[in-house]
Amino acid sequence: MYTLSRRRNRSLASCEPCRKSKIRCDHGKPTCASCQRRGLHPQCWYHPAPLTKHRTSQRHSLSTPPGSLRVAQTGPPPQHPVESPLAETPKFHTWPFMSADPNDSSSLTLTPGRHNYNLKAHDEHLAAIQRIVAQLKLLPVIEKQLHEYYSFSLVALVPQPLLLQLIASIRAGLAASGYNQDSLDAELDIHCTSRLAEDILRASSLEVVITRDLDLPAFCAVFCGPNLRIETLGLLYTMAARATMFAVGDGHDEDRDNAFVRDMGWYGNLSLCLARELAPQTTDLITWLAHENLQLTTIFEGDASLGVWRRLGDLATDILALGLNREATHATTPFFLAECRRRTFARAYYLDKVFASVFMRPPRITARHADCSLPLDLSDEELFASSDVIEHAKLNLTPDGWNTDGKHRVATWARIRYILAEFREETVEYQFRVTHAADSVKLRELSDRCTQAWNRLPSHLQYRQDCWTSNLPPELCHMHAKIYLSYLHIHFQIYRLLGTAEGLITPQPELLEVSASMLETVIQMTNSRGRTSFSPRDLPGIVLSYGLPCAAILSAALENVMQDSTAGTRLPAGIKTSNLIRHLSVLVSQLESVSNPNETNYVFCLKASRAISRKLDGILDSFTVVSSTKTPAPGSVPEPVPTPPQIDSTAPIAMGEIDMSSLIDLDNFNLTDWAINFDIGMSDELRMF
Repeated sequence: MYTLSRRRNRSLASCEPCRKSKIRCDHGKPTCASCQRRGLHPQCWYHPAPLTKHRTSQRHSLSTPPGSLRVAQTGPPPQHPVESPLAETPKFHTWPFMSADPNDSSSLTLTPGRHNYNLKAHDEHLAAIQRIVAQLKLLPVIEKQLHEYYSFSLVALVPQPLLLQLIASIRAGLAASGYNQDSLDAELDIHCTSRLAEDILRASSLEVVITRDLDLPAFCAVFCGPNLRIETLGLLYTMAARATMFAVGDGHDEDRDNAFVRDMGWYGNLSLCLARELAPQTTDLITWLAHENLQLTTIFEGDASLGVWRRLGDLATDILALGLNREATHATTPFFLAECRRRTFARAYYLDKVFASVFMRPPRITARHADCSLPLDLSDEELFASSDVIEHAKLNLTPDGWNTDGKHRVATWARIRYILAEFREETVEYQFRVTHAADSVKLRELSDRCTQAWNRLPSHLQYRQDCWTSNLPPELCHMHAKIYLSYLHIHFQIYRLLGTAEGLITPQPELLEVSASMLETVIQMTNSRGRTSFSPRDLPGIVLSYGLPCAAILSAALENVMQDSTAGTRLPAGIKTSNLIRHLSVLVSQLESVSNPNETNYVFCLKASRAISRKLDGILDSFTVVSSTKTPAPGSVPEPVPTPPQIDSTAPIAMGEIDMSSLIDLDNFNLTDWAINFDIGMSDELRMF
């Protein structure tokens, strides 16, 4: 039973949200009517002594406006499980042995550098937020782009119900506060942007408290309405920029869309910088914004840029700061948020392993420091359903968490990528040290375990070459092929390491077979763009990252066969010389047409096409010489000399402007330099036409 607290004047005490907002409170418990109406019931609580001043000095922070002290919490202190000493979200600005009691004023954590905060910093923050808030006039356009985004995206990190609820909460909050009259016009008319910016600056400087009993509207109310935060706007802007890039060419005004992408990307990046500077603790929306910002930066700067590498490190920091690597931290959050966090960690872990294995960089997130479980193979709608529906959906899963209805969900791809990333991490361990003959057994055992894990996947998730002629949607075929290439690439790296460990001069048959499979899959994916209604935006990266290394391996092996034909050197039984030459010829043609002049990989594709074409010309010339000089057996009819296929070694577009002095030398081809994995950046999306 609740007891109503009274102040010294015997009047009933108001709850904290009503007291700070200076509105009338009906003193209802556990939640007053005003907080229920505003969606603030998680923050509705009654301070035992609201007007008591702290005895400690109030030093200012670089990220806190003058005259304000960082609020340690906006509601009752959360309850944490006691089973694990590391169950809590990591704490900062304090020492582990110091008390974390929120009621102990002497133990309040203080951000270093509060005394350095000045009015100029506050004004700069406020001016930046005002520019960001001004873009809210495009909220109807942003909402439209995001609806289109979810219509074709297969792996959107932020669930659609959650994002649409954020937009609805923003609209309702702006209308309720008098900043805008909610309408369906093409642009919103935002009033009092300076006051709105002040509110956002204040809310973004407060710590977010997540409790287990939050539902979807209550969770969004923590980041919207009166609590509208800067990371909320940044997330919408950045996702809208990515969504618009897929719509370019689909009957849209390209110049206008490009300007929209640049503006939204810039304001989204500014929002991320401000959110990290203002927030005393990382939030879920900051991690989602960091991921979207990483993907968008990859488009602008390229996979191998230093800016992308830095953003991946910042994303890893946000992930670890929020404790997403520890399963125990998910026990204090609502079910839907726990699953979203598992998906987020799986995505960040996967990207980290791609960079580590492809670019030879040390990983930031390691399996030895993580015990996060795989996300359940549930749909976005099931995540936000009632408890009864969720429990029923869980019963339909296999014991290891896969769905049994044969459908493809966002969590489905997250689970597969996480499984493959674990094997990638093991291969990385060998890339950072010298391999020896004793490592051969371990590497072959790693390859066997990877194969077994792939075979244990549900049958509807395993790639089949005939999927392109089946009833599967083309975007699903494309995603299946990408996952399959990622799986083959692990074996490709293992066999390369085996060759180094065993001191082999020529590639082993297993490496040639894997390379042939990867090359055939790449060609099938690229050919499909002319027979379907979509064109994957990541195709240039796929051809360069997988097709080119395979071409280097296979062309070298084919050249050895031609040179040592008298010694009986042959390709593996499963690889026919005619098919191999045909596939290499097709790859040359695809490299010339797969990228547009305004894309980052355009010049790389042209250079690769010319290099492979020259290599293939030499192979075919030697093949013709060997065939024409072969002495026929007595009494036999001479076989006709096979005519090599004609390969156009000239590029169709502006080849005279390309510097050919730096063309690739396939004889000394560096696989690491060219193995830019396509899954970074735009790999998760499809450009619709």
